Amino acid sequence: MPLAWVGALLGVGAVLLAAGAAYGLAQWFEPRTAGAAAIAAALGVVAAAVPLALLMFRLARSGTSDPQAAVVPAAGIPRALFMDLAEREWARARRYGSGAALLLVDIDRYARLCEARGPAAGDALLSEILRQTAPTLRPADMITRTGDAQIGVFLAHADATGALDVAERIRERAEKLELPALAWGGTGPALRASVSVGVAHLRPAHLHLQALVDDAEEAVLAARDAGGNCARAAPIDSLRSRAPGSWRGDDRRSRPTQPKHKGS
Repeated sequence: MPLAWVGALLGVGAVLLAAGAAYGLAQWFEPRTAGAAAIAAALGVVAAAVPLALLMFRLARSGTSDPQAAVVPAAGIPRALFMDLAEREWARARRYGSGAALLLVDIDRYARLCEARGPAAGDALLSEILRQTAPTLRPADMITRTGDAQIGVFLAHADATGALDVAERIRERAEKLELPALAWGGTGPALRASVSVGVAHLRPAHLHLQALVDDAEEAVLAARDAGGNCARAAPIDSLRSRAPGSWRGDDRRSRPTQPKHKGS
């Protein structure tokens, strides 16, 4: 419930409590006592205002006054909600020219990692990258898991330079990550990996959100083709063919061929 509604309901409760206290205390005092009703009303207001003020202070400190604060939980938001919110932010950015960007983050050599350490290791690694990335975003930004080895990040009010900076910070954080085997119930040395990041900044050519998604996909594939552990920004000159209107974060891993990586 928004803080404004909470405050309004508590305010009504305070008035009722003050009125009840005034009536009770007025009956307690001698009816002819001068100012008895006023004193009683003042005491009732104080009795209601103190807990109301404390509650409002706690709500404000917890961040519930910001309706966007729940958009970036540590585990990310559901993909369907992510797309709905991204559609809304994309439309707002198009209308007001406020800027926006979509980042796709792929774990490099994910299939090889799962073969060597097990699917649980790959899942734990992606979850940890997401968990570490979410707190670094602004309240208006969004993050979700878009596939077995991919994270999507939507940046509101972002320019091209700022989006690339965020992508590079994500890449650096993933490169330094060491995930112990106990994190997924496995054995052996700590797990290390790198990521490829594709960045698509909102441009006039993006007449719908899917166009932004398509550019981000091309950018992340270009980063993978470049050897991984890097970020690439759209537009990307590519001869790859695609089926229009498809987010391939879930099905890309099922293709018979995988991009080659340098230093494999």
